Amino acid sequence: MDSLTQIVLGAAVGEVMLGKKIGNKAQLIGATAGTIPDLDVIVTSILNNDLSEIIIHRSYSHALFCHFLFAFPFAWLTYIKFNKKIDYKSWYWLWFLAFGTHAILDSFTTYGTQLFMPFTNYMVGFNNISVIDPLYTLPFMGILIYCLCIKREHPKRLKWAWRSVYISSCYMLLTFCIKAYMHQSFSTQLANNHFKYNTLSTSPTILNNALWSGMAISDSIIIFGEYSIFQKEKDIDFIAYKRHLELEKNYAGYELNTLKWFSQGHYLLEQKDSNTLNFYITKWGRMNMDEKETSKTFRFYYEIKKTDNTFSVKSIRPEFKDGEFTMALNQLWNRIWHK
Repeated sequence: MDSLTQIVLGAAVGEVMLGKKIGNKAQLIGATAGTIPDLDVIVTSILNNDLSEIIIHRSYSHALFCHFLFAFPFAWLTYIKFNKKIDYKSWYWLWFLAFGTHAILDSFTTYGTQLFMPFTNYMVGFNNISVIDPLYTLPFMGILIYCLCIKREHPKRLKWAWRSVYISSCYMLLTFCIKAYMHQSFSTQLANNHFKYNTLSTSPTILNNALWSGMAISDSIIIFGEYSIFQKEKDIDFIAYKRHLELEKNYAGYELNTLKWFSQGHYLLEQKDSNTLNFYITKWGRMNMDEKETSKTFRFYYEIKKTDNTFSVKSIRPEFKDGEFTMALNQLWNRIWHK
């Protein structure tokens, strides 16, 4: 999830655990703890390597076993800082829960989180919520801000802190219900159109949980469609993109295998030139729902360049021209409410 949401979740953990004892400082410490796992981006920025970035981010810093270990020294530091007035066990649980809930929240998104490192690098991704979802974050944050205005001894403060947790958790459960409905809707429509595929993946589009993207994946094509819970027509318009997996044989190696692992099977290929392969990661859905050209639809991708017998990987990120970002938001808004 985005940094603001992780700060809010960490603050909630701090408030629930120690708000009554240390007041507003509990939210500050919890928010700090909720931010620390994402500091792995500092390591990736130092390495300045696009392949290392996807390997390192959301790996050890997001692993529950590592959180179990990391919580010990952090708990000791705060235990000493507060002159041992609060028992060490309480501090440990604050840090461990703030670390752990950060990683678990990330695993609900489509990026994928290596929760069980170092035992396996399997990427957990439930794909039930967008990396930025204001309906999850803003009510959560608003209630916690309200808690800051209440005296720490007042029983109403702890009640409202728990309410923020209940409300956000209920919304998260709702997203799973919506996902189940959407998944069934895509499955039914694909069957009606007699499309054959190996796996079906569904995930919400950015900033909302109303408009969903469906990806039916086979060995040769990926079939895409979008469906909103608010659209009146139940039919889904699908479009197919060729995967061109035959191109893999010319770029086989560590670089290609790493990108395939990161994509979790959601990818397609395109030959850019004689020495360059475009690797499109499609698990985030289509960035532009009006385009059919691959490079304009999936604007976040990787280039694998072959030089002699070596390969290099470069991340290609979308660059929005003047007014293009606003147009993308308008397209998203219109598509949520209309087919």
